[in-house]
Amino acid sequence: MELKQLYAVVARRWWLIALPALVALILTIPAFGTLLRPPVNYSVGVRLTASQPPTGESAKTFEEQSYISWLGSEYAIVNLAAWMRTDSFAREISAVLASQGETVDPDAIRAAITSDSARSIMTFYVTSWSDEAQTKMIAEAAVRVMQTKNADYFAQLGASPARVVPLDNAIVVPVPIPLAVRFGPLLRIVVGLAAGIALAFLAEYLDNAVRSRAEIEALGLSVIGEIPRH
Repeated sequence: MELKQLYAVVARRWWLIALPALVALILTIPAFGTLLRPPVNYSVGVRLTASQPPTGESAKTFEEQSYISWLGSEYAIVNLAAWMRTDSFAREISAVLASQGETVDPDAIRAAITSDSARSIMTFYVTSWSDEAQTKMIAEAAVRVMQTKNADYFAQLGASPARVVPLDNAIVVPVPIPLAVRFGPLLRIVVGLAAGIALAFLAEYLDNAVRSRAEIEALGLSVIGEIPRH
């Protein structure tokens, strides 16, 4: 199909091309505020280590002083990391924040916290929180709960709570804005325009009307006369 023919199709079916794009534009208008000023969320990650060293009375050999301490640290880290993802841990953080004058729903805290562990190092993250100051407070409260409340939930520790030491400061950083948020509204308009073009050419393909001398001659017919347009 030549460019002139393509232009003729677009000129005849412009309304069919514009309609889906217009619908997409109308549906996208409420999202333009998000496109121009996307919401900013914050996250923070902190690494911790924990151990329950043997008591001075029992730690007499090298194995007791070193090997058992490292092995116990790995067991403690695995379980403490799992505890961070529970309702009880979120409630403890909420209680700490309440004592500081901040009211935060424990369910929201639990949804925002993720954790992982490797050997004797545990890492937890507070992700996608909308308030920068609260993000830092939640991370610091999590460290505090981990340091002061672990013996309340793990009877295996006995009377000696695990020593939890943060290896990082709680440094809050903005979360990169997802591409879907940045370009989603524009993409919907482009998809609507593409759908309109497809509909226009489909309608042209299904249309049996003859509109030009060239189309008649393409059918193998002779043109006897032609009425000019005024």
